[in-house]
Amino acid sequence: MFRHHLFFIVLLGIWTNASLSRAEELQPHRAYYTISMISLPSIKSTVTDVRGTMMLELSKTCDGWASQQVSDVRRYSGEDEVEHIRWGNVTFESADGRIFKFNTFRKVDDELVEDIRGKATKGAKGIEVSYQKPNELMLKLPEGTLFPLEYTQGLLKIAEEGEHMYPHVVFDGSSTEGPSEIDAFVGEKKVTAGNPAAERAHQFAAQPFWPVRFSVYGEGGGQYEAEYTTTQELLPNGIIKQYVIDDGTIKIRGVLDRIEVLPKEGC
Repeated sequence: MFRHHLFFIVLLGIWTNASLSRAEELQPHRAYYTISMISLPSIKSTVTDVRGTMMLELSKTCDGWASQQVSDVRRYSGEDEVEHIRWGNVTFESADGRIFKFNTFRKVDDELVEDIRGKATKGAKGIEVSYQKPNELMLKLPEGTLFPLEYTQGLLKIAEEGEHMYPHVVFDGSSTEGPSEIDAFVGEKKVTAGNPAAERAHQFAAQPFWPVRFSVYGEGGGQYEAEYTTTQELLPNGIIKQYVIDDGTIKIRGVLDRIEVLPKEGC
């Protein structure tokens, strides 16, 4: 369907105030989304519908942040073809931004088709990635590459400051292809028109948000078209109210149903 990227998932972290200078301001939480296809069937794809759910959990550890995410989607094609796709990941990013561990899997109709595991480190030799699965592999990333939490911090900071453009190279461990180039554009803050039903959906539904558009390219540049684009309604506290992912053939929307604020655990 499209390549998943953790940089987008990690944006779901809740910031407890407007100061974004430290990762300690993230609030542990668990968020639940409903996924659906919003584009009409196209000659570019045989997919007629997509339905599913996504869960994200972000937790604090003594020396960093851990995240766990699972999506469970059914993709419909033709009259009676159904493909069951489960995708998940577990990551750890150190508070000092020097270590990023990742483990990603994807199952299609209960068959494991992707299993990626590894560790990225920033040190005197630059930024290096060591993959343990699917094969042992070493990669050297471009100087200035960001991990997901670093990217999240920077994006929310420029949004608060009223800036609009945020282009960066990001590594999230979602594939063995290395990092991606991401161009983000942050629009002016908006307020949703009064909708009592929507405002009761969850405790953050009525808050103002920034419309943010991400264009994701393969690392190395040279592409005229993005691999896919993501648009989001991003709240000042970092929560995404809803998102749309467009891979050029279909559009999928995720809507926040409910969110649980988890306690900050001591070491």
